[in-house]
Amino acid sequence: MRGRPGPLALLAVAAMLSLAACDGGSDQPSAPEVAGPAAPRAAAFRVVYRIDDTAGPEAQVATDVLQVAHPWNSRLEHREGPPPGGAVLSSTVLNQRFTFNTAQGSTGFATRRIPGGLASAPSPEVLEAAAAVGLVDRMGESTVAAEACTRWAYRSVNKVLAKPTAEEAVEACITSDGIPLREAITLRGKLVRVAEAVQVDRNPPVTADTFQSEVDPGNDGGPALLESDQLVTEGRQTGKDIVKLAVPKGFRASRQVTVNRQPGPGAPPVALYVQGFEAGSDLIATEQITTPGNPPWPADEGQAVELGEKRRGRIVYRTGWAEVRVTVDGKAVRVTASRPVLALAVARTLTV
Repeated sequence: MRGRPGPLALLAVAAMLSLAACDGGSDQPSAPEVAGPAAPRAAAFRVVYRIDDTAGPEAQVATDVLQVAHPWNSRLEHREGPPPGGAVLSSTVLNQRFTFNTAQGSTGFATRRIPGGLASAPSPEVLEAAAAVGLVDRMGESTVAAEACTRWAYRSVNKVLAKPTAEEAVEACITSDGIPLREAITLRGKLVRVAEAVQVDRNPPVTADTFQSEVDPGNDGGPALLESDQLVTEGRQTGKDIVKLAVPKGFRASRQVTVNRQPGPGAPPVALYVQGFEAGSDLIATEQITTPGNPPWPADEGQAVELGEKRRGRIVYRTGWAEVRVTVDGKAVRVTASRPVLALAVARTLTV
């Protein structure tokens, strides 16, 4: 890796190109220009894993099958027995609009999904950036299922990245194009689960059933649609109360929704305006709080970052994306992207 520009150098790239209007106002900010990825992520992949579960009194062996099609779709099946696996015991399927959860013997249920990254698809650029500021450990190179991968260690799965401890740790091996090949989880000082790839396919077949793309939840015998604590309404919002932003050239607005959420019993409802922009395998999502009060994310998480125009924000890293959290004239906004450089570039364009 020596002699190559590091992730922090890429984070500073922001210039101006043609106009990219992303909301309903005039005087739009100019579209930022960002460097392309050092190594493009795999647009799609399918991995079969052997699962060794030692959390209980007896060790168990099972199979997980993960299929991803960036930037929206994923399918994770948990199967009985060692690879290739038998009956599907449970599955989770994500597409652009819905998340489907099923278990053996039931029709399952669906929830509406808002624009955001895939927790099952790690981002090498995020891990590199997090390692550069001391939040994860880079453990060297390895080979799994005849694939070269980089070993990373951090504290928890799908949480804000932090250093591993003896009590809680994840060691993952991930290819340069973002395919997870191995994950070993330690909880309370004990190794409780190891998932290791036995088969990798970068061009898996896809049908309408793979990501349930033609299923209408709650209708025609489909799975029940649950909306108990979050109501999602499709459609673009405009007006002076909506923060203006611009995205890099090549991105297009693919989904815009209003989310009304009940954080908890007795808590005031929270409304968010969420936009999704995609280009190839990259996804940028912006969330703006449109109701009074504090945003539904901790104010002290992450690390301070300069955004220009005397504005500061905080950047937070997860395995699959980076979040830049900022307040613009009293309006709380979160910009999420599969590459940190994208989140920072868009955050710098925010204006009212």
